[in-house]
Amino acid sequence: METVLASKGTGVVTSVPSDSPDDYATVTDLAKKAAYYGIDAEWASFPLVPIISTPTYGEMAAPEIVKKMKIQSPKDTKLLAEAKEAVYREGFYNGTMLIGKYKGDKVEEAKPKVQNDLIKSGEAFVYNEPEGLVMSRSGDECIVALCDQWYLNYGETGWKKETERYFPWLNILTTASLES
Repeated sequence: METVLASKGTGVVTSVPSDSPDDYATVTDLAKKAAYYGIDAEWASFPLVPIISTPTYGEMAAPEIVKKMKIQSPKDTKLLAEAKEAVYREGFYNGTMLIGKYKGDKVEEAKPKVQNDLIKSGEAFVYNEPEGLVMSRSGDECIVALCDQWYLNYGETGWKKETERYFPWLNILTTASLES
């Protein structure tokens, strides 16, 4: 999938070709051009599983909107972005779950329930990432990590004492910088 960036995220990608126009376009392209991509055609030729039903697009939102908007390939990025926005909005606010524990529930209500269930069972955890490139004030590219603590209190005596035990020269540096 050409929209997946190696420089962003975990490398784990979900694919929902029944409800994601990008995923549907990619799977269709892989099946059509299996030799070009160096794969067996059957790897990308499988029945789609309906997950969400919407009033506008039915049970196969992605294939429906890709056909309707005449999207030809994953390279139709502008059209795919429009299709994704329309399908995701429709699915979230007007869609109904077709499978799983929350079958029959509105997607808007089921989504947080599924998230809570997965976190509670230990099968998932909350993961956040920036939407785009993060740059420091000095113009350096930043690598962003979700940590329990972002700032260190350099004046906290317990932490400072423990650090100085391993790095005795640190006391000289911090004392010199405090005096200047």
